[in-house]
Amino acid sequence: MAYKRSDTVAPDEYNKIWFNCWSENRTKWDAGDISPALRELIEEKQWELPKGRGIVPGCGRGYDAMYLASPSLHMVGADISPIAVDTANKLRDVTSIPSSLVEFKVIDFFNFEIAEKFQVAYDYTFFCALHPSMRASWGTRYGEIMAPGSHLIVLMFPLWKAEQDRDIGPPFLVSKDDYHKVLDDNFALIHIDPKCKTHSSRAGQEIITVWRRK
Repeated sequence: MAYKRSDTVAPDEYNKIWFNCWSENRTKWDAGDISPALRELIEEKQWELPKGRGIVPGCGRGYDAMYLASPSLHMVGADISPIAVDTANKLRDVTSIPSSLVEFKVIDFFNFEIAEKFQVAYDYTFFCALHPSMRASWGTRYGEIMAPGSHLIVLMFPLWKAEQDRDIGPPFLVSKDDYHKVLDDNFALIHIDPKCKTHSSRAGQEIITVWRRK
């Protein structure tokens, strides 16, 4: 189902999109692997992540959470869809990654108990999947769940859409200013790479950034 940017949308109604997509196996946003930009940041640019706990909201099949997991960084893959979480758990078991390093949970990003704040977060197709009316809450929520000094890795996408699709989503068109508007109060931009590697189908549509919690 498509929405316009000008639509008034109730979050509970909007969340039904993702339940339906997973139940009907309509997950065309899934590229089947971690993003080349994230791999480049970690492996080629050797970005040093804080130790502790990390989260990937809207984790889907969990590629990114599993990739970032290590003995020094316990990852939580969060998704509102039980089918997505079950799929991610099965994939983790197939790849023999221990649950002590990464776990997948059914979580409403905007409404879950914060037992302990996170040191790392990765956001890719989650921001653009939200209706633009929910973006301010997205920025506020990251401010709530991230510890001081933590790193929020944001892969901005999509930065370009055809003219006739620019007012319709999900995914909704994004800009660098869209992120600054909702993150600058609580985060400082410490890294940006407009020439990052991308999936071939998304060339020219992505910029990877890292934000530090103030």
